[in-house]
Amino acid sequence: PSIIKDVAFVMPKTMNSLEVEKEIRRSSGKLLKNITVFDVYVGENVKEDEKSIAYSLTFGDETRTLTSEEVNELFNKVIDEVTKKLNLTIRN
Repeated sequence: PSIIKDVAFVMPKTMNSLEVEKEIRRSSGKLLKNITVFDVYVGENVKEDEKSIAYSLTFGDETRTLTSEEVNELFNKVIDEVTKKLNLTIRN
């Protein structure tokens, strides 16, 4: 079975979502099966020159069942690497 995790990154309006997706894929390795953008938000609590893009990440393995702890660790690694390398923040 797959495990789905959602995260929203705040980024400059000029940044392309594909840049973020590329970094998510790079930092998550082979356990990431799918990335879907499910929300783009501009408005209250987001600066005028920024936007928030929310991603749904699907993790899975064909040979075994992933544990929640394993996926949470990988998910946190993805967040850390994306925020540091692309200088983004997480939208709460």
